[in-house]
Amino acid sequence: MILVRLLALFLVMVSTAAATPAPAPSLRVMSYNVNHANRDVAGTLDAIAGADADVVLIQEVDSDWKDALAKRFAKVYPHRAFRITARAAGGLAVLSKHPISDEELLPTPPEGWFPAQRLVVDGPFGKVQMLNLHLRPNLDSGGWITGYQTTPPHRLAQAKSYFPRLAAGLPTIIAGDFNELPTGLAMEFFAKQGLARVPTKGPTTWHHQKIVGGKPMSLLSMDIDHILVDSTFAASDAVVLDAGASDHRPVVVTLHKK
Repeated sequence: MILVRLLALFLVMVSTAAATPAPAPSLRVMSYNVNHANRDVAGTLDAIAGADADVVLIQEVDSDWKDALAKRFAKVYPHRAFRITARAAGGLAVLSKHPISDEELLPTPPEGWFPAQRLVVDGPFGKVQMLNLHLRPNLDSGGWITGYQTTPPHRLAQAKSYFPRLAAGLPTIIAGDFNELPTGLAMEFFAKQGLARVPTKGPTTWHHQKIVGGKPMSLLSMDIDHILVDSTFAASDAVVLDAGASDHRPVVVTLHKK
């Protein structure tokens, strides 16, 4: 009798396990401009570690940041690619838990200032193509106010220069510091190519602070860091984390295949 009961219990357990579907595979992606002049390295690295993304796309990586990232994340992210440039703010990096099967640096038009990094990650649902971007900031010889008016065409030129370098037919993610609002010219261009911005919850992605009366005060805040995906993906858990020590905040999105 005991044997019969045990057998029945075993069959119920097997049946329940078979009826419970396995969780759908997902890919958690972070984009983060660490600010090459940011001196709180530990706090910034802690923000990356705390998000536990599968792939981290990073902007403004200079040689010191490369060394710090490689040392801290050697085990967590065994697959890494760094592109250090002559312009300190132009360096790019990717940290990945999944193999990187292809990676290259895409040159920019002279007025764009920064290159882009294209890579292919062999993730949980096959090969995924990513473009790690840092578009030109709102700066020119006339300063920030003038640059806000004059630099949008430069960012559009960068977008138009990089997009043809993407391989057709691969699921695609474009992420980084766009230096423009969701209504900007480069964002509009990518939308016409079939890429959609993932809306996020949380604070703005960028904020300019000054110390007033011994306390930090945000003088200007904007959403200028974005993650775009093609129609292959559905997004969930899309947040801007109030973490790290950069003037930019990390953007993190969990993606599933439709």
